[in-house]
Amino acid sequence: MDDTNKPDPVLQKVPLIKSPLFQPPKPVTLNANYSKLISSLSSTVKPPKLNVSKQDLQGWISEIESLKPDFDNSSPTNIAQIKEYKEWLHQQKLKVAPGFDSTVLTPGVRDSGSTNSKNAEPPTNELDKVFSHLNL
Repeated sequence: MDDTNKPDPVLQKVPLIKSPLFQPPKPVTLNANYSKLISSLSSTVKPPKLNVSKQDLQGWISEIESLKPDFDNSSPTNIAQIKEYKEWLHQQKLKVAPGFDSTVLTPGVRDSGSTNSKNAEPPTNELDKVFSHLNL
């Protein structure tokens, strides 16, 4: 296994030339004093001071209250839209995975006739019938 800590003798023969055009990147330093940072920002970056009156708040509240019925999921139109969306989503799933269906992995229900045969005597092996009288 090669020792990677030792320099390669072939590479040691190559002279290194420092290019005057190369400038190594300088580390980024963050200003820890944020008050100076905020005051140095331009006015387009600073958010404006917001003067909100009670009338503005009441207007916003009334606007929200007027929009609430549009988002009520119990209305018949919204129920129909939800059903239509779920059907569309199911169709998209079938496009991606044609065999996909939520009922594919659901086990089937057995009829009552097969459960009665289960309670009956279990089937015996043919070899057990033939050699059952032998004692070891």
